[in-house]
Amino acid sequence: MRHGPAPGSDGERSASDRFSATIGLTGDPRHRTGSTINAVTTLPDLVPPRDPALSQAWRELRRVVRRRQPDLPLAMALVTDGSDSTTAEVLRDAGVDVVGLLAPEPLESLAWAAEAGVRRAYADLLTLLSDDIEAVCVEMPPPASDIVARQAAEIGLHVLLAGPATVEAEALRAVADLAEEGDLAHVVALDGRAWPAATHVAATVPSLGRLTQMTVVGAPNGPAGRVEIIDLAMRWCGEILAVCADPAAMPAPALTPDAPVTLALLAASGATVLINEQMGGNLGTATLTVCGDSGRIVVRGRLVRRQDGSGIRDLMMPTVPTSRPGLMEATYDVVRATELDDARLVRGATFHDLLTANHLMAAAQTSHQQGGWVEL
Repeated sequence: MRHGPAPGSDGERSASDRFSATIGLTGDPRHRTGSTINAVTTLPDLVPPRDPALSQAWRELRRVVRRRQPDLPLAMALVTDGSDSTTAEVLRDAGVDVVGLLAPEPLESLAWAAEAGVRRAYADLLTLLSDDIEAVCVEMPPPASDIVARQAAEIGLHVLLAGPATVEAEALRAVADLAEEGDLAHVVALDGRAWPAATHVAATVPSLGRLTQMTVVGAPNGPAGRVEIIDLAMRWCGEILAVCADPAAMPAPALTPDAPVTLALLAASGATVLINEQMGGNLGTATLTVCGDSGRIVVRGRLVRRQDGSGIRDLMMPTVPTSRPGLMEATYDVVRATELDDARLVRGATFHDLLTANHLMAAAQTSHQQGGWVEL
């Protein structure tokens, strides 16, 4: 559910544009109000900015105390464009203390924080960065997400992207480098990383022998969907050497009469990946097939079917307990890395994985525009 603009905000501007403007705010006293917004009578505190050295000292002390009390909750701030009102709840379910919220406008920060049950609201990014927090969850499109992620990593905060926003390669690389220099987690929420069937297949693929082909019918379309399916293909088939998004150069025009191939990949293993992307497609309803010399695996939702020389076997994978499994699993990663003070414990997708997927997507765009296969 998308929130509407708060009273007094400029509804004609995009959330990203308004947030970019908010980054430069120093806090207007007119926004520090206790009046009712959208029938909310108890508002969170609109906290003022303070000396960043205080928050740095707090984080250092928190790190020391956590060595004796590893179960201290992770203090995280949420930066959101309001595109999904469930984010704070998902973060809490994963063990996070969501202490503050920043929206594109100060009044939206107050209103959305109240709705989400978050006790502090921020007028601008400077205020958020000077608060007592250990991590930030970013749920905004570029370029605002780039600015938040980079500045958060610069001051020593773990960074969680709530979705695979297609940010600039330079920004992704910079955040990853800063995070690794500071032993910080940099995590991207991908639903495929929390999909039990995907994890099972990744562990089972070696038993299929030399891989020959992977096909996907009904993959999610759009940039975020393409990141998901590319990440899945790399996990199952390994490094990708070439990409094709030119209909005239596809190894096969269609997988079924109503499922044209929209993206093809060539893996270093020699396997060809043929993908049909559809409007409204998703991993839970797509049909994925991986073929090797010693058998094949077909996945649809929770069902994993294996066929080899010994026959056909079906396995039902467990139900995912949340509507946003990728965000839940990615949050677990950040919590684990913080509690154990080791960013190497991240098991899900990192900014490096998103960087690789974006590189493949850029090559696919070149293929679509110029024709033929594009080598990476």
